[in-house]
Amino acid sequence: MYLLPFPILGGLLAWATIYFLGFDKQRWGEFVLGLAAFFIAIIIQNPVQQLPLLGMGIKSNADVIARGTAFTVGVSVWFGLTAGIFQEGAKYLLVKGKSLNTGLFLGLGFGITEVFVIAGAALAGALATGKPLDVPLNTALISMVERYFVVLFHVGTGIYLAYAYREGFGRSGLLAMVGIHAVIDSLAAYYQLTKSAPAMYAVEFITAIAALGLLYYTIPKAKLELPKEEEALW
Repeated sequence: MYLLPFPILGGLLAWATIYFLGFDKQRWGEFVLGLAAFFIAIIIQNPVQQLPLLGMGIKSNADVIARGTAFTVGVSVWFGLTAGIFQEGAKYLLVKGKSLNTGLFLGLGFGITEVFVIAGAALAGALATGKPLDVPLNTALISMVERYFVVLFHVGTGIYLAYAYREGFGRSGLLAMVGIHAVIDSLAAYYQLTKSAPAMYAVEFITAIAALGLLYYTIPKAKLELPKEEEALW
């Protein structure tokens, strides 16, 4: 089964879910701002993650694994923590003082951008190595489900961060989102390093629970703003 359409389909299904939840008027300025937030976060995040490892002479996953389980876990936590700090931090800085609907579409733009960047990186890697992107059907379906819930997670965090700032607990709200994001990405990094099946299933489960919990908490609050005509962000 050709992998590439499945994560993209997962992202588009998440977008459709938001549409059918009542957010049918697209806010393209905020969506594009989410795209910008993604690249701002990644441009800072990747060097911060990699430079300490390069300083230790580590250039591949095999180099990490060769240093033992404790080191592998430590690297996974480092990757997860930095991802949480920079990605949620970028969102927070851009939703401070903004409406919850701004947070929603910024999070959506962030998540959809991530989908296409990951798909593009997979395609580029396949073209560079000559290896086909064929995977078992269950792997392709897992990638679709994962991207579905990851996009919804970014939507939920975008709304939550805007809400937390508005209600006066922005910093503690940010710390909470960084913590949840760090747990998910630490497990994801551990899976990427070790190909551990339990880690993969843990990532899927925690992401789904976090995304659904955030949407259950935030979507009703964001819907209260729908009747109001807001000035466009851009």
